[in-house]
Amino acid sequence: MKINPFKDANLNDLKQNISDFFIDHFEDKRLKLKTFWKKFKNKGNERITIMFIPHSEKKIVNFHVSIFTITSIAAFIIITVLVTSILIIDHSSTVKEITILKRGESDSKEQLEIYKKEIETLQTIFEHGLKPVLKNVYNLSTGEDKNTLWAKGGGGNLNPDQADSDSNELSDDDSAAKVHYMQEIKQELVITKDVIGNLKNFLNYRKKIIENTPSIWPVEGYIVSQYVEKKSPYSLKRENHKGIDIETFPCAEIKATAPGNVSEIKWHPILGLTVSIRHKYGFTTSYSHCQRVSVEVGQKILKGEVIGYTGKTGSAAEYMCFYQIKIGTEYVNPMPYLNRISK
Repeated sequence: MKINPFKDANLNDLKQNISDFFIDHFEDKRLKLKTFWKKFKNKGNERITIMFIPHSEKKIVNFHVSIFTITSIAAFIIITVLVTSILIIDHSSTVKEITILKRGESDSKEQLEIYKKEIETLQTIFEHGLKPVLKNVYNLSTGEDKNTLWAKGGGGNLNPDQADSDSNELSDDDSAAKVHYMQEIKQELVITKDVIGNLKNFLNYRKKIIENTPSIWPVEGYIVSQYVEKKSPYSLKRENHKGIDIETFPCAEIKATAPGNVSEIKWHPILGLTVSIRHKYGFTTSYSHCQRVSVEVGQKILKGEVIGYTGKTGSAAEYMCFYQIKIGTEYVNPMPYLNRISK
C-alpha cells in the first residue's frame, strides 16, 4: 500500500512553514508600512487655521482646513494649469497650421491663375499659329481636305472665336467646364500628334524620292545656254537644245546629280565624251564634253560622286559640261531641278 505524501498533517505543516516564512521576512516591513501610513494620516488630518482679520478688527473669520484638503486643492490647481497650458500650446500650433494652410491656399490660387494664363496662351498659339501651318502643310503634302483634321462630332472645332469664349470659360468657377476645356485641348493635341506623325512619314517618303532625284549641280560654273529651241552655229538650222551648257574652268570635277548606275560611256562628234547614268523612278542623266571620265559602265554611283572632268571635246568651244535629264524616253528641262530642289 502506497503512502500518500499529502496527508492533512503534512498540509498543515506546509501552511505553517509558509506563514512562518512570511512573518519572518515581511512582518517588519508590514509594521513599518503600517506605522508610516498612520503617521502620514495623522499628519494629513492636522488642521491649519486660516484667519482673515479686517482693519476694523470687529469680526475675525477663521477657516480650519486639513493638510489633505490644501494638498488636493494645490494638486487640482497644478493639474488645471498644466492641462490649460497644453491646450493653449496645441491651439497656438493649430492656428499656425491654419495660417500656413491659408497662405498655401493663396499661393495655390496664384499658381492656378498663372497656369490658367499659360493654358490660354498655349491655346492661342495653337489656334492661330500651329494649327493653320499644319493645315496648309497637310493640304500641300497629301491633297486631302485640311478642314477634316480637327473635326469633332457635336460641338465642332475650336476656332479663334471659340478660343475667346473658352478663355472666358476658364475664368468661371465651374469645375466641369474647366475639365471639358482641358479635354478639348488634350483631344486636339492627340490629333496634332497623329497629323505630325503622318507628315513625318510623308516627308520621309518624299525625302527618299528627292535623294534619288537629280537635284544638285553637276559642276560649278555658269549656265551659258538653256533648254530652248535655238539655231545651230554649224548648220544654221533650228534645232532643239535638250539640255543646258554649264561653262566652268578646265578639268573641273563633274559630279553625279543622283545615285544610280553608269549605263553608257560613248564618244559623240558634237557632244564629245559623254557619260550617262540611269537612276530610280525612270530618270537618266547625261554629262557631255568630258575631258576624261573616272567611272566604268555598270558601276554603281553615289550622289555627288565624281564621274569625270570637264573639257572641250566634241564641238565645245570652251570648257563646259552639257547636262541633260531624261524621264523615260522624254527629255526635260534640267533648270527646275537645279532651282527648286535644294542643292
